[in-house]
Formats: sequence, structure tokens, C-alpha cells
Amino acid sequence: MTPMSRGAHTTTEAMTEYRDSADRQQVREWGLRAGRQLEDGHVRDAELTLRLALAKAPGDPRCRALLAICLTTERGKLATAEKLARGVLAQDPDDAVAHYALGRVLLETGQRRQAFREFSRARSLAGADRALRASVASQDPRRSPVIPSLARDHFLNVVLGRLFRRLGQGRRSS
Repeated sequence: MTPMSRGAHTTTEAMTEYRDSADRQQVREWGLRAGRQLEDGHVRDAELTLRLALAKAPGDPRCRALLAICLTTERGKLATAEKLARGVLAQDPDDAVAHYALGRVLLETGQRRQAFREFSRARSLAGADRALRASVASQDPRRSPVIPSLARDHFLNVVLGRLFRRLGQGRRSS
């Protein structure tokens, strides 16, 4: 290999890496835009944006999870949406958006208890993502457990929750 061909090869690799980086950034931006579109109720626009993003990066977890919400909300394709959300969770069990998406699907299928578990997981994994936390709160309006270290349906949480509600000391989750 001559020095010229070695330099051309390095330049080609650098250009490919730059293009891939730009594609990832664009897919990320499209995912964020689709999330805002979903929040604003523009489900069809969000689906189009997500399909563009997934054409560039078919494995993007955020876009796949958000597409599951679109399929559930707009088209009623619950089985496909559930499979999509569970697929993202199989790759990354700590994906907050995928837990939220699965919760939305389960809520539509009438599986409220499982949906609320997914919303709880999404809330705990959301971290500083305010938009996701707000979305979860709008879907899961339940109060936080009185004793957070115990399960929500633990006898003490149920009894104390009912007692506090009667006394007017309702607690809201943040």
C-alpha cells in the first residue's frame, strides 16, 4: 500500500465515521421531535418522523418505543406495538421510554395493573427527563405509596393511604 492510498483509505474512514455520527445525531433529533409531537397530540406527524428516523437507524430504541405509542394511539395495532416495546426492553431492560410505551399499550388492552407497574418503572428510570416524567404522570395519576420501601399493594400502604386520604393528607407523586 502506498502512502497515498493509505491516506485515501483513512480519509474515507473518517468521512464514513463523520456521516454515521451525523446520522445518529439526526435520528436523535427526530426522536426528540417525535416525542414533542406525541405530547402535542400530533400522532400521525410523530409516526412519520419516527419512520424517517428508523429508515436511517432501524435499531434506535427511543424511536422504536415511541413508534409503539403511535401504533397504539392512532392505529390500534396493540399486538404489534406490544411486541415492539417488549423488543426494546429485551435489548435494554432499563429503557424508561420503552417501559412508558409498554405501559401505554397495556393500558389500552385493559391490563391496568401491569400498565401501572410499567409506568412506575418508567418514572423511576426517567431521571432528569422532565418530559417523560410529565407524560408518565398524565397516564398514571395514582398517588405515591405512603411507605415507598414497601410494595404499593402492601397492606400497610393500602390502609395508611386510605386513612390519609380520608384525613385530607393526600400525597402526590412528583
